Amino acid sequence: MNVNLSQQMTLLGLAAMAFYAVMLATGVVDLDVMPQFMISAVIFLSSGRIMRMAARNLPQKEDDEEEEAKKKPKTETDWHWLSQFLNWSMALIILGLLALWIMKPVGVSLVDAIQQHRPNSQPYFSDFIP
Repeated sequence: MNVNLSQQMTLLGLAAMAFYAVMLATGVVDLDVMPQFMISAVIFLSSGRIMRMAARNLPQKEDDEEEEAKKKPKTETDWHWLSQFLNWSMALIILGLLALWIMKPVGVSLVDAIQQHRPNSQPYFSDFIP
């Protein structure tokens, strides 16, 4: 557990309590809803303490685990392939948008063109089947 995170949770709880006090002082909220707000602030405050206690109780990492982690080969990101993939995908998206823009009639918005393109499909029904 990150001790820094527990401090951030505690600061978040204190900031929430200050914010709720300001809301109550300015009259934005009544005393009817303040218990819910205070409970959420107390949860933030207590979660910071609980995380700190859990971080203290964790066993220290052994050196063997660190050495094994160093021995594992790290995979490097293939930036050349990723950049080509991004370039091609963006080119295809732009070409698709341009094709839609060219196919729609002049003076008609894209939304209207899509709405007029939908066929009013009525299923065909026949009483007699030969």
